[in-house]
Amino acid sequence: MDKFDFVGKKIIVTGASSGVGRETAILLSKMGAELVLLARRENELKTTLSLMNEGEHSYRVVDLSKFEDVVSVIKEIVETGNKKIDAIAHCAGIVKVIPIKSVSEQAIENIMRTNYYSFAAILKCVASKRLFNDRGSVVAVSSYVASYGQVANSIYGASKGAINAMVKTAAKELKHRQIRVNAVNPIGIKTAMVLPQELLLQDNTEYKNLLLPGKVASIIVGLLSDSFEYVSGVVLDVDRAEDWKG
Repeated sequence: MDKFDFVGKKIIVTGASSGVGRETAILLSKMGAELVLLARRENELKTTLSLMNEGEHSYRVVDLSKFEDVVSVIKEIVETGNKKIDAIAHCAGIVKVIPIKSVSEQAIENIMRTNYYSFAAILKCVASKRLFNDRGSVVAVSSYVASYGQVANSIYGASKGAINAMVKTAAKELKHRQIRVNAVNPIGIKTAMVLPQELLLQDNTEYKNLLLPGKVASIIVGLLSDSFEYVSGVVLDVDRAEDWKG
Protein backbone atom coordinates (compact mmCIF):
# COMPACT_ATOMS: atom_id res chain seq x y z
CA MET A 1 0.00 0.00 0.00
CA ASP A 2 1.26 3.47 -0.91
CA LYS A 3 2.07 5.89 1.87
CA PHE A 4 3.03 9.51 2.14
CA ASP A 5 6.78 9.13 2.65
CA PHE A 6 9.05 12.11 2.02
CA VAL A 7 12.27 10.85 3.60
CA GLY A 8 15.23 12.18 1.63
CA LYS A 9 13.05 14.69 -0.27
CA LYS A 10 13.96 18.37 -0.34
CA ILE A 11 10.83 20.50 -0.49
CA ILE A 12 10.18 24.24 -0.69
CA VAL A 13 7.04 25.66 0.94
CA THR A 14 6.12 29.25 0.11
CA GLY A 15 3.90 31.26 2.41
CA ALA A 16 5.16 29.10 5.27
CA SER A 17 4.85 31.89 7.83
CA SER A 18 1.16 31.19 8.52
CA GLY A 19 -2.03 29.42 7.52
CA VAL A 20 -1.96 26.61 4.97
CA GLY A 21 1.75 27.11 4.26
CA ARG A 22 2.64 26.66 7.92
CA GLU A 23 0.43 23.58 8.30
CA THR A 24 1.86 22.07 5.10
CA ALA A 25 5.42 22.55 6.36
CA ILE A 26 4.61 21.01 9.75
CA LEU A 27 2.94 17.98 8.17
CA LEU A 28 5.77 17.41 5.67
CA SER A 29 8.32 17.59 8.48
CA LYS A 30 6.47 14.78 10.26
CA MET A 31 6.86 12.68 7.12
CA GLY A 32 10.63 13.04 6.95
CA ALA A 33 11.04 15.81 4.38
CA GLU A 34 13.84 18.36 4.41
CA LEU A 35 12.05 21.72 4.27
CA VAL A 36 13.05 25.16 3.04
CA LEU A 37 10.48 27.77 4.07
CA LEU A 38 9.93 30.97 2.08
CA ALA A 39 8.02 34.08 3.19
CA ARG A 40 8.53 37.74 4.07
CA ARG A 41 8.05 37.63 7.87
CA GLU A 42 11.13 36.21 9.53
CA ASN A 43 9.68 35.96 13.03
CA GLU A 44 6.73 33.94 11.76
CA LEU A 45 9.04 31.67 9.78
CA LYS A 46 10.95 30.99 12.98
CA THR A 47 7.67 30.15 14.70
CA THR A 48 6.86 27.65 11.97
CA LEU A 49 10.29 26.05 12.37
CA SER A 50 9.69 25.70 16.11
CA LEU A 51 6.48 23.75 15.43
CA MET A 52 8.06 21.32 12.97
CA ASN A 53 9.70 17.98 13.61
CA GLU A 54 13.47 18.25 13.83
CA GLY A 55 15.42 17.88 10.60
CA GLU A 56 17.66 19.64 8.11
CA HIS A 57 15.24 22.52 7.76
CA SER A 58 15.96 26.15 6.88
CA TYR A 59 14.19 29.31 5.77
CA ARG A 60 14.75 32.27 3.49
CA VAL A 61 13.18 35.71 3.85
CA VAL A 62 12.05 36.75 0.38
CA ASP A 63 9.44 38.99 -1.21
CA LEU A 64 7.67 36.52 -3.48
CA SER A 65 6.14 39.32 -5.54
CA LYS A 66 9.59 39.95 -7.05
CA PHE A 67 10.07 37.49 -9.91
CA GLU A 68 13.86 37.63 -10.10
CA ASP A 69 14.21 37.39 -6.31
CA VAL A 70 12.23 34.14 -6.34
CA VAL A 71 14.43 32.69 -9.09
CA SER A 72 17.59 33.84 -7.29
CA VAL A 73 16.62 32.37 -3.92
CA ILE A 74 15.78 28.98 -5.41
CA LYS A 75 19.14 28.93 -7.21
CA GLU A 76 20.85 29.84 -3.95
CA ILE A 77 19.00 27.08 -2.06
CA VAL A 78 20.22 24.46 -4.53
CA GLU A 79 23.77 25.77 -4.76
CA THR A 80 24.21 26.18 -1.00
CA GLY A 81 22.78 22.78 -0.11
CA ASN A 82 24.31 21.05 -3.15
CA LYS A 83 20.99 19.24 -3.58
CA LYS A 84 18.23 19.75 -6.12
CA ILE A 85 14.59 20.34 -5.19
CA ASP A 86 12.13 17.44 -5.24
CA ALA A 87 8.84 19.24 -4.66
CA ILE A 88 7.32 22.68 -4.09
CA ALA A 89 4.12 23.66 -2.28
CA HIS A 90 3.20 27.19 -3.37
CA CYS A 91 0.94 28.45 -0.60
CA ALA A 92 1.79 32.16 -0.69
CA GLY A 93 -0.83 34.66 -1.79
CA ILE A 94 -2.76 37.82 -1.01
CA VAL A 95 -6.38 38.82 -1.37
CA LYS A 96 -7.86 42.30 -1.45
CA VAL A 97 -11.56 43.01 -1.93
CA ILE A 98 -11.87 45.52 -4.79
CA PRO A 99 -15.16 46.23 -6.63
CA ILE A 100 -14.75 46.37 -10.40
CA LYS A 101 -15.48 50.11 -10.45
CA SER A 102 -12.47 50.63 -8.17
CA VAL A 103 -10.01 48.46 -10.08
CA SER A 104 -6.70 50.16 -10.84
CA GLU A 105 -3.59 49.19 -12.75
CA GLN A 106 -1.58 49.28 -9.52
CA ALA A 107 -4.01 46.98 -7.72
CA ILE A 108 -3.86 44.49 -10.59
CA GLU A 109 -0.07 44.61 -10.62
CA ASN A 110 0.26 44.11 -6.86
CA ILE A 111 -2.04 41.09 -6.69
CA MET A 112 -0.78 39.48 -9.89
CA ARG A 113 2.85 39.83 -8.82
CA THR A 114 2.30 38.10 -5.48
CA ASN A 115 -0.15 35.45 -6.60
CA TYR A 116 0.78 34.66 -10.20
CA TYR A 117 4.24 36.03 -11.03
CA SER A 118 5.64 34.15 -8.04
CA PHE A 119 4.21 30.89 -9.38
CA ALA A 120 5.58 31.59 -12.85
CA ALA A 121 9.03 32.18 -11.33
CA ILE A 122 8.77 28.90 -9.42
CA LEU A 123 7.86 26.94 -12.54
CA LYS A 124 10.74 28.56 -14.43
CA CYS A 125 13.03 26.99 -11.83
CA VAL A 126 11.17 23.67 -11.90
CA ALA A 127 11.80 23.51 -15.65
CA SER A 128 15.57 23.69 -15.04
CA LYS A 129 17.18 20.25 -14.77
CA ARG A 130 19.94 21.92 -12.77
CA LEU A 131 17.50 22.99 -10.03
CA PHE A 132 14.65 20.47 -9.91
CA ASN A 133 14.69 16.69 -9.95
CA ASP A 134 12.85 14.53 -12.47
CA ARG A 135 9.76 12.77 -11.04
CA GLY A 136 9.18 15.76 -8.77
CA SER A 137 5.89 17.45 -7.90
CA VAL A 138 4.44 20.95 -7.58
CA VAL A 139 1.15 21.95 -5.95
CA ALA A 140 -0.21 25.50 -5.93
CA VAL A 141 -2.95 26.86 -3.71
CA SER A 142 -5.47 28.53 -5.99
CA SER A 143 -9.06 29.45 -5.07
CA TYR A 144 -12.66 28.55 -5.86
CA VAL A 145 -13.00 32.22 -6.87
CA ALA A 146 -10.93 31.45 -9.99
CA SER A 147 -13.56 29.03 -11.27
CA TYR A 148 -16.81 30.34 -9.80
CA GLY A 149 -16.28 34.05 -9.13
CA GLN A 150 -17.06 36.22 -6.12
CA VAL A 151 -18.36 39.74 -5.81
CA ALA A 152 -15.59 42.37 -5.54
CA ASN A 153 -12.86 39.78 -6.03
CA SER A 154 -12.26 39.95 -9.78
CA ILE A 155 -8.51 40.67 -9.61
CA TYR A 156 -7.87 37.97 -7.04
CA GLY A 157 -9.92 35.51 -9.07
CA ALA A 158 -8.03 36.45 -12.23
CA SER A 159 -4.67 35.91 -10.52
CA LYS A 160 -5.73 32.45 -9.35
CA GLY A 161 -7.25 31.69 -12.75
CA ALA A 162 -3.86 32.45 -14.28
CA ILE A 163 -2.31 29.91 -11.91
CA ASN A 164 -4.84 27.28 -12.96
CA ALA A 165 -4.19 27.90 -16.65
CA MET A 166 -0.45 27.61 -16.12
CA VAL A 167 -0.89 24.35 -14.20
CA LYS A 168 -2.54 22.79 -17.26
CA THR A 169 0.23 23.84 -19.64
CA ALA A 170 3.13 23.14 -17.25
CA ALA A 171 1.84 19.60 -16.62
CA LYS A 172 2.04 18.90 -20.37
CA GLU A 173 5.37 20.66 -20.84
CA LEU A 174 7.07 18.85 -17.97
CA LYS A 175 5.48 15.45 -18.55
CA HIS A 176 8.61 14.14 -20.32
CA ARG A 177 10.48 14.53 -17.02
CA GLN A 178 7.60 12.95 -15.07
CA ILE A 179 7.16 16.16 -13.10
CA ARG A 180 3.59 16.58 -11.88
CA VAL A 181 1.92 20.00 -11.54
CA ASN A 182 -1.43 20.39 -9.79
CA ALA A 183 -3.48 22.99 -7.90
CA VAL A 184 -6.19 23.03 -5.26
CA ASN A 185 -9.23 25.31 -5.45
CA PRO A 186 -10.38 25.67 -1.82
CA ILE A 187 -13.35 27.69 -0.69
CA GLY A 188 -12.63 30.13 2.17
CA ILE A 189 -10.04 28.88 4.63
CA LYS A 190 -9.96 29.85 8.30
CA THR A 191 -6.76 31.89 8.16
CA ALA A 192 -5.64 35.43 8.91
CA MET A 193 -6.00 36.26 5.20
CA VAL A 194 -9.75 35.71 5.52
CA LEU A 195 -10.54 36.57 9.15
CA PRO A 196 -9.14 39.06 11.70
CA GLN A 197 -7.03 37.43 14.41
CA GLU A 198 -9.68 37.86 17.10
CA LEU A 199 -12.23 35.91 15.04
CA LEU A 200 -9.75 33.13 14.27
CA LEU A 201 -9.69 32.30 17.97
CA GLN A 202 -13.48 32.10 18.29
CA ASP A 203 -15.64 29.06 17.65
CA ASN A 204 -18.11 31.15 15.70
CA THR A 205 -20.87 29.27 13.85
CA GLU A 206 -21.05 32.13 11.33
CA TYR A 207 -17.74 30.88 9.90
CA LYS A 208 -18.41 27.15 10.24
CA ASN A 209 -18.15 26.65 6.47
CA LEU A 210 -14.57 27.88 6.39
CA LEU A 211 -12.06 25.09 5.82
CA LEU A 212 -9.40 24.29 8.41
CA PRO A 213 -5.88 24.95 7.08
CA GLY A 214 -4.59 21.64 8.45
CA LYS A 215 -7.15 19.72 6.38
CA VAL A 216 -6.20 21.60 3.22
CA ALA A 217 -2.53 20.92 3.99
CA SER A 218 -3.30 17.18 4.06
CA ILE A 219 -4.68 17.38 0.52
CA ILE A 220 -1.61 19.28 -0.68
CA VAL A 221 0.72 16.73 0.89
CA GLY A 222 -1.23 13.92 -0.73
CA LEU A 223 -0.89 15.51 -4.17
CA LEU A 224 2.82 16.08 -3.61
CA SER A 225 3.40 12.44 -2.72
CA ASP A 226 4.41 9.61 -5.03
CA SER A 227 1.10 7.95 -4.17
CA PHE A 228 -0.51 10.42 -6.61
CA GLU A 229 1.94 9.76 -9.45
CA TYR A 230 -0.96 9.32 -11.91
CA VAL A 231 -2.36 12.78 -11.18
CA SER A 232 -1.07 15.86 -13.05
CA GLY A 233 -2.61 18.93 -14.63
CA VAL A 234 -5.53 18.78 -12.19
CA VAL A 235 -7.20 21.74 -10.47
CA LEU A 236 -9.01 20.14 -7.55
CA ASP A 237 -12.03 21.82 -5.98
CA VAL A 238 -11.88 21.57 -2.18
CA ASP A 239 -15.32 22.57 -0.97
CA ARG A 240 -16.97 19.74 1.05
CA ALA A 241 -19.73 19.85 -1.60
CA GLU A 242 -20.88 23.18 -0.21
CA ASP A 243 -23.09 25.21 -2.56
CA TRP A 244 -20.71 28.13 -2.97
CA LYS A 245 -20.76 28.09 -6.75
CA GLY A 246 -23.70 30.33 -7.39
